[in-house]
Amino acid sequence: MTSPSDAITRTVTPEALAEAVVLARSNQGVVYRLDAGGRQLAVKAAAGRGPLRAVNRHALRREYQAYQRLAGLAGMPKCHGLIENRWLVLDFVPGEPFRRARPVPEFFDDLLETIRAMHARGVAHGDLKRKSNLVVDVSGRPVLLDFGAATLHRPGRHPVNHRLFEFMRRTDLNAWVKLKYGGYSGVSEADRALLQRSWLERMLSRVRG
Repeated sequence: MTSPSDAITRTVTPEALAEAVVLARSNQGVVYRLDAGGRQLAVKAAAGRGPLRAVNRHALRREYQAYQRLAGLAGMPKCHGLIENRWLVLDFVPGEPFRRARPVPEFFDDLLETIRAMHARGVAHGDLKRKSNLVVDVSGRPVLLDFGAATLHRPGRHPVNHRLFEFMRRTDLNAWVKLKYGGYSGVSEADRALLQRSWLERMLSRVRG
């Protein structure tokens, strides 16, 4: 397992987080930006109290496991570890949120390659349609964030897990098509071969309008 360095462990404290810049908030957790001796960190802490916090900490552990599988893979922030089972420590990724960026055409080829490499390591993101989970880094390449909804493929005989992983794998590829085209119309024949929307996705799209 990845263990944070002593410098990082000393930096990530309740007192430091109380003074830190908040990058994002959700029902699952809060993401802070911290400086560790010149190294910029993104620290995710589980939100809520009592049973809700316990559930969110479990999700944080699963997210940590996802980052462990993805260690060294291009397009992923470096993970420094999980401190005291409550703070997930990552490198802060400078760049532009996908929602505001103007990516070059090659960006989507790089993104598809990253998604496929992620799946090959047994991780399906599950929430790539949310544009806030995608950053265009300073070199113009994609970086995937927030694996709180990730599904990890379990080796061996686990049919329910394998079905869920396959569903989420398809969901990631569908999300890639939607991100590239801004929807599901005008999709090229080659890219349409990747599109396998389930009845559930179609129903949710109708509900959301």
